[in-house]
Amino acid sequence: MSPRALFLVLSLVTATAHAAHPEIVMGVLASRGVEEAEADWQPIVDDLSAATGQNVKLVALKTEQELLSEFGQNHIQIARLGTQAALTSVEQKQGQIFARLALTGGVSEFRSVLLTRKDGPASLDEVLRQPKHWRYATGTQDSTANYLIPQYYAFAKNNVLVTQFFNQISNGASEDNFRALVDRRADVASTNSDDLEKLHDKYPRDYQQLRVIWESPAFSYDPLIMRKDLPPAMQQKISQFFLNYGRKGANATHEKEKLYYADELSGFLPSSNRQLREVTDLQLFYALFQLALDKNSSAAASAQTEKTLYRRYNDLVGVLGGAR
Repeated sequence: MSPRALFLVLSLVTATAHAAHPEIVMGVLASRGVEEAEADWQPIVDDLSAATGQNVKLVALKTEQELLSEFGQNHIQIARLGTQAALTSVEQKQGQIFARLALTGGVSEFRSVLLTRKDGPASLDEVLRQPKHWRYATGTQDSTANYLIPQYYAFAKNNVLVTQFFNQISNGASEDNFRALVDRRADVASTNSDDLEKLHDKYPRDYQQLRVIWESPAFSYDPLIMRKDLPPAMQQKISQFFLNYGRKGANATHEKEKLYYADELSGFLPSSNRQLREVTDLQLFYALFQLALDKNSSAAASAQTEKTLYRRYNDLVGVLGGAR
């Protein structure tokens, strides 16, 4: 074999090996800071790499929208997403849910909460009595826990459209909203029971200045989602790793320690796209509420928008396994 032919064969073998062992990227939401999230999750990602035989890289991003964008472009193949972002991925036929988070003690649900300072409004009723008076720090629009749930349950159900009610609105992650409230740049802030517990641990003195004035009904914790175009064998390895992690095997006790430091988790529970049914109804009801208060649309335009909303809702219900 000539040197050139040998070079071509070796190049083909190398390229094939690389194609068989591509890098996998896992993305997580940095609710308390990018460096902290990366430090918390890296030990688990290292174990995932060893279990799958793949080079697995970790990235932590500040917003759900960044995570969703990177996942959609196939820059991330596994992600911890909130339910709205996961719903978008499933609707676009890019991702599928295979697990959901469970916290220490086996807690598998969270509640959205509204916070004020102890020298601020003492109740949600007090907030609602004074339109155009308060400053509100809330989540980004793609956040289910910090944006959609309080928007609907705390405000829309009280016939209040947030964008018209508050004097000032800022959007950020849980820690951003917490700090805005403590630093007196906001009067009301949204977060969720999971993040609030972590912020309590991180800022115990600041936490003492605040109080919870409202809690939502309970919702399932964030799902884990993977790309549908990953090879089936790799999907099986990834799913098996997370569902067994901290529960089975000789290293389970040590793995539980790693889980605790990664967002105070106890492990992962089996799940599927059907988990997202929790948010489809919520999205529809909130969108219809906004539409009802829209003074700029004609009756014909509103009717067409309503049809579009119901058409999407019915499509989603079908994709997610039908009515409850």
